[in-house]
Amino acid sequence: MAFKTISQTDTLETFRTTFNALSQDDFGDIANLSGAISSTNLVDAMNETISIATSSAGFTIADDTSTTQIVGGGDTLTVLGTANQIQTVVTPTDTLTLSFPNDISITNDLTIGNNVTASGTTHTLGTIEISGNTLRSTDSSRINVNDTFRANAFDTQFGNLIIDELLGTDATYYPRIRSLRGDKVVVFDASPVFNSTIAFEGSSADNFETLLTVVNPTADRSISIPDVSGTMITTGDTGTVTSTMIANGTISTDDIADDQISEAKIADDAVGQDQLKSVVNLQILNSSGGVLKSLYGAGA
Repeated sequence: MAFKTISQTDTLETFRTTFNALSQDDFGDIANLSGAISSTNLVDAMNETISIATSSAGFTIADDTSTTQIVGGGDTLTVLGTANQIQTVVTPTDTLTLSFPNDISITNDLTIGNNVTASGTTHTLGTIEISGNTLRSTDSSRINVNDTFRANAFDTQFGNLIIDELLGTDATYYPRIRSLRGDKVVVFDASPVFNSTIAFEGSSADNFETLLTVVNPTADRSISIPDVSGTMITTGDTGTVTSTMIANGTISTDDIADDQISEAKIADDAVGQDQLKSVVNLQILNSSGGVLKSLYGAGA
């Protein structure tokens, strides 16, 4: 369309002929306008024409801010990827493939609404590294857990100590500390404090236990276990004490109640004159004064 102007000195006839030329030659006859165009002015008609052309020979793209751009026939859509974030590949026919590169860098937060599956060998979240089945901190020798941490079992570095739970015969679980050493040793580098009772399960887990209970102490008490191997004796024991367990001279008369040693408890010929406090010797003499028999008895 040619560029036309009307100067201040032009006559009305010049304006008339110039306008007619614009209407007829440059703008065109309105009667020849397609019925598909409903606009009544040039600008609206052009916008409507662009919309029709775009719908048949182009398309509109929009971003997440609702900013739009028309890509018409003959136009080129260029998709630029950011290094370490996205890459683009154009293949015949009319195919645009968007993908992630092998290494991706995200400078801000990443929120994932579902599961994450990673097939690599080492993964790092901040300073926490997961390598296979090993979890460690990359900037210290300790990992802090601010909430309650629950696991099926805990074991030490070399697997000699395990803390887990034992299913009892009453269908409930009991906390358990186990040593996997051959000698079953567990070293307590501390002074453990127990409540009034300690239960010993024994060689089999069943409904019977041995309870070691202390009476509530009213002062600090000390009980020493002697430096000797043997069996501990209780007041309910009836057959554990043997003669080898009684040292010579340790049982005095004060330890034996009156009339507690019966004749049946003394072996035949077991009491001699040496066992008597004082000895009276009664002698039977013959006619010549020789001793026929000596009878010994207890003196006063």
